This record gives sequence, structure tokens and C-alpha cells, in this order.
Amino acid sequence: MTQHKAHKPKGSRSFQFTAKIFAVLLTILPALAVLQLGKSTNLKVIIVYVVTISVITYYAYWSDKRKAKRDKWRTPETTLHALEFAGGWCAAFVAQRLLRHKISKTKYQITFWMIAAVHQYLAFDYLGSSLFLMETSLLALSST
Repeated sequence: MTQHKAHKPKGSRSFQFTAKIFAVLLTILPALAVLQLGKSTNLKVIIVYVVTISVITYYAYWSDKRKAKRDKWRTPETTLHALEFAGGWCAAFVAQRLLRHKISKTKYQITFWMIAAVHQYLAFDYLGSSLFLMETSLLALSST
């Protein structure tokens, strides 16, 4: 009788740990931007949106992986990228690692990282403009 070894995820533990740290670091700027935006709009609405788009994105990855295993009609990559662009990029990153889905497709990964970079840039730009407006307001107040 042959013994089957338990299935181990690909990649070393240190790589998996590094990927987790990287994911956390990538959420810092967008999280700060969301908090800043929450000062001028309803923070609960923003959080509900982010959680909802994240759940939908993770589900889309899970569903696509399941369909791939069953050789069924797949979710178009443009749909997955649209969900990432709509704010689900962090959930997509987590889904890619946990489900081991779409991580070996170079073209897909390039597009994914471009979307993640756009989100980082937008968060950085929003935070920068918020700080600029705050400094301008403080200067205006101090000169009066």
C-alpha cells in the first residue's frame, strides 16, 4: 500500500510570509486615503463599498478557479481586472496567493500590478493634495 504525502502549498514559508507582509504594506496608503476621505464623506459607506468589492472579487477568483478545475466556461480576465480596478485589487492579491490562481500568467500579473500601482498612486496623490490643502488652510489661518 502506498502512502500519499499531504499536499503542501508551493513556495517556501519565508516567501509566503514575505507575500503577506507585502500585501499588508500595500494596503497602508489606500487605507490612509480612505480614512482621510472619510473625514469629508460618510466613512461607513466607503468601508461597506470596499468590503463588498473585496468579497465580490475574491468570489470571482474562487469561482474562476473552480470552473478551471471542472473545465467549464471561465470568468473573462477583463472582468477580474475590472473588479481589481474597482477597488478589489487587495482581495485579488489574497485570492491569487491562497487559491494559487493567475500567479503564473506573466501578462495577467503585469496588468494586475499596474492596477495595484494605479491605486497606490491615487492614494498617494489624494493624501498629498489633502496635506497641501491642510497646509494652505493653516497658513491662511495663521496670517489672519
